[in-house]
Amino acid sequence: MPAFPGIPGFIAFAGVKFGGYCLAGMALRKLEPGVTASAVKIAASRTGLGILIGPLLTIGFTYGMANLFPKTNEPDSPIYYFIYAFLYVVRILVWALVIYHFDWNQTELLKARLWGYAALGALWSCFLDLPGFALAIITPGQIPIC
Repeated sequence: MPAFPGIPGFIAFAGVKFGGYCLAGMALRKLEPGVTASAVKIAASRTGLGILIGPLLTIGFTYGMANLFPKTNEPDSPIYYFIYAFLYVVRILVWALVIYHFDWNQTELLKARLWGYAALGALWSCFLDLPGFALAIITPGQIPIC
């Protein structure tokens, strides 16, 4: 029977994301000394933004696309690629916001590289989906759909 991950699955997913974002924060601090925030602060803000806006935008975009293209129930439908492309663009914008927020000194070097770092952060976020979803699916406490 199909099911949604429960609270333990959500915690596992968020934990994977938070740990991965801590690594990204450490890498950003090493590459850009102008970023004075700790890796934990960067990870907490990125994880928090992802938890707040990620599901809402994904559900909203999926709903909109399902209404525009109603015959997209096939698993190999190209609509799923559009959803993930949309999610990647949103992740670039969120990473840019987080990096810009934590660059207190507003160094010119970081301004020039902001979008490159944001794109790399978004790729990292996409990569972290794999272990995050895997753990969320196998954790106990799933909520049945039907």
